[in-house]
Amino acid sequence: MLTKKIYQRKISNSFDFSQLFAQSMQKGKISLADWYELLVMPMDNTFTSDHEEAVTRLIYGVRHGFVKVVDNG
Repeated sequence: MLTKKIYQRKISNSFDFSQLFAQSMQKGKISLADWYELLVMPMDNTFTSDHEEAVTRLIYGVRHGFVKVVDNG
């Protein structure tokens, strides 16, 4: 199952918000795995204000249809 694969994915401490934000906004899409990682990272890590802003903008973009969550698997 897809959801089982996502939950088993190890969360990386070197997750690059700047790169993810730029690619997602440019392409208008984000992978389901990156989306999941983006949503669970705030529970585990301390963010700078820039990271918080990038997360907020991506969530806004997905919620309003500017960025689509796609399954690459």
